[in-house]
Order: sequence, then C-alpha cells, then structure tokens
Amino acid sequence: MSIALYALCLHPFLRLLDLKLQGIRIGRRTRPTSVVAYAGYVSIFVTSAADFVIIEEAIRLYELGSGTRLNPRKSKALAVGSWCTQDTVLGIAYHPHVTILGANFWGTIEQTIKDS
Repeated sequence: MSIALYALCLHPFLRLLDLKLQGIRIGRRTRPTSVVAYAGYVSIFVTSAADFVIIEEAIRLYELGSGTRLNPRKSKALAVGSWCTQDTVLGIAYHPHVTILGANFWGTIEQTIKDS
C-alpha cells in the first residue's frame, strides 16, 4: 500500500515539472524529456537557470502536499556540456559524474562513452 501512496504523491510533482520545463531530446523521441523517475530516484534535466525557479516551486509544493522533505545530502547535480557553474542550488552540490540506475554519466558524451 505504501508504494501506491508514494506514487500518488509523486505523480503530480513529476507532471508539473514535465509541463513547465523545456527538457531535452533523448534518442529518437519527438517530445522532449524534462524528468525521469524510478522508485525514489528522480532525475531532472535543466536547460536554463530559470528552470531552477520552477523546480524550487515544484519541490515546495510537493513537500507541502506529501509531508516529505528533499535531502540535499542525498542529491547530486551534474553540469553537462557547456553548462559551467559551481553554484549550489537547493544546497545540492555539483559532481564530476553521477550514477543513475547503475549507469555512469559525465559532463560530456565523450567522457560518458569512455567510462562505459
């Protein structure tokens, strides 16, 4: 029962992000992807600094509605391509690479391919 309740709370959060963020094109998909989630793991694709305002508001609404809190120590940010920043957002630190569902991702495609 708890997984069903979790999904019911998480779905509006994911939907809000999907509707408001520009997202990126992955593979041959015609529609951009702004967020992917599996169980308790959520990956958000940010394409501009303005996206952070949308994400912060969505997180605030999710926390208010679900009673849960974002844990910045369990969260990671990865700057990809020409995105160059050392600023932290929501207290989330940037890392040189991240692992998402067992796959390693680096800041460039070349590094990601080399690591796989």
